[in-house]
Amino acid sequence: MRLAHLGPAGTYAEAASLRLDPAAELVPTPTFTAAAEAVEADKADAAVCAIENSLEGPVSETLAILVREDLTLKITDEIVIAIEHALVGAPGLDLAEVKVVYSHPQALGQSRRRLTELAPSAQPVAALSTAAAIEAAVNEPGTLAVGNKRAAELYSAYCYAEDISDRPNNQTRFVVLSRDEQPPTGDDKTSLVFTMAHDQPGSLVEVLQPFADRSINMTRIESRPTGQQLGTYYFFADVQGHAGEPAIAAAIAEAGPHTDWFQVLGSYPRWTGDDA
Repeated sequence: MRLAHLGPAGTYAEAASLRLDPAAELVPTPTFTAAAEAVEADKADAAVCAIENSLEGPVSETLAILVREDLTLKITDEIVIAIEHALVGAPGLDLAEVKVVYSHPQALGQSRRRLTELAPSAQPVAALSTAAAIEAAVNEPGTLAVGNKRAAELYSAYCYAEDISDRPNNQTRFVVLSRDEQPPTGDDKTSLVFTMAHDQPGSLVEVLQPFADRSINMTRIESRPTGQQLGTYYFFADVQGHAGEPAIAAAIAEAGPHTDWFQVLGSYPRWTGDDA
């Protein structure tokens, strides 16, 4: 299997890809969007994209991919991995004097408080990935980066502090995007996205009520702006079960008319790993 993921080597997306299939041919890309496009162009069989983090919440880029009306891919799997950020750089730095710390915006947000304690003068600077941040810090004297220890080893960086996330049990959920659809396994999850047909009291309840009436557990719901005008939103929801099951199919059919736009993003096996 060819798995496209956010590169270069040493990213958490790479780790998630290897967790999914240790024998996969890895296809690193500069962004999650590029990973999805690689699948659409038949340069990869699936894309592994971060969708949410337990500290920083949703990953906006992946949500933007999922609301594309021309998207031909479905969510076909999920992986959750433990995140352990390290503070790294070239050896011999005085952390109190460092002025720049590089990392992916999600990683910077997840370790905001600890970075202030460890490198109080360092300004956070966004990088395309944690691995790219480490590579940049190694090549730019006097700077630091936040990323995983494997990437630090790959780029010969020195580790100044381990596991600097602001809270314990930091985890990121990744979804797998491919052209294939998953058959029911008996322990599945279905992801949905919709926009509202009108803005009035109870409109969101009208969409969700068909699932509650059938005792279908909703495990996640969140919104993001549509970008069309202020106050209009995409709603993302995950429910337990497969879209092919009669109860789920009936709830979707009943909810759809209460929306302006409704898409099933995919049904896939629910992740049951311990820490990932």
